[in-house]
Amino acid sequence: MKPVSAFVLAMVAILSGADAARAETVPVRHAPAMFAPAAAAAAKRMTPQQRDEWRFLKDAAAISRFESDAARLALARSSDPGVRSFAATLINHHATAGNELLYMLHVRGMAPPMLANDQRKTLNRLGKLQGGKFDREFMAEVGLRYQQDDVQYFEKARLVAGEPALKAWIERNLPTLRYHLATAERLAPADLRFAKLAASAKLVASRDAAHASMATRTMGAAPAPVPTTSGFLQLGGTAAAGAISPLAARPIESNIR
Repeated sequence: MKPVSAFVLAMVAILSGADAARAETVPVRHAPAMFAPAAAAAAKRMTPQQRDEWRFLKDAAAISRFESDAARLALARSSDPGVRSFAATLINHHATAGNELLYMLHVRGMAPPMLANDQRKTLNRLGKLQGGKFDREFMAEVGLRYQQDDVQYFEKARLVAGEPALKAWIERNLPTLRYHLATAERLAPADLRFAKLAASAKLVASRDAAHASMATRTMGAAPAPVPTTSGFLQLGGTAAAGAISPLAARPIESNIR
């Protein structure tokens, strides 16, 4: 019996040692502390252009989520046929474009972003309105302000994007964004349209005055601003690349006053 007992004790000791070795190696293999330095190193390896592309994707995803949420509020709170049709168009667009956008985020290891503070505040404000008051606020913010910003942001991103899939996605979506802007401009009440145009003209005039002042200091003279087909002013004698021309919109009637 003694040899058997010695053999059993030896096997127990061997197995206990193996378990201890496994226990010691598991934490090393799954050490979470390695993730943050690796992520930081990957970020440092990105070129300035890649950082701009990541920033654009994050902003575009937040805008897509915001406009989708605002459009769903419009379907729930508006009885205006034009506003409801415009909201449905936004939802359909973001359902398709948003899926491609989420995929581009996923392949880069990026999580879908949270809404910005001003986007959350706008949704909260819209959620407290009903009827005609909701329609005016929705068309002023989501219809005019956001659609104009979308077109300008995508136009700029198209010129600097280097990754082929991202550039192709931007170019596919730009015609739809221009159509959304043209529709919103036609649906919005006249006073909202004029207020938006006045604000845009003031911003462009201020920007061009700064450019002209810099040109005067550096070269002694500044070229006169000339109108482009998009209604904006530009220094020099040619229109900016990608200038927005008016597009025909579908015949949606609105009763906003």
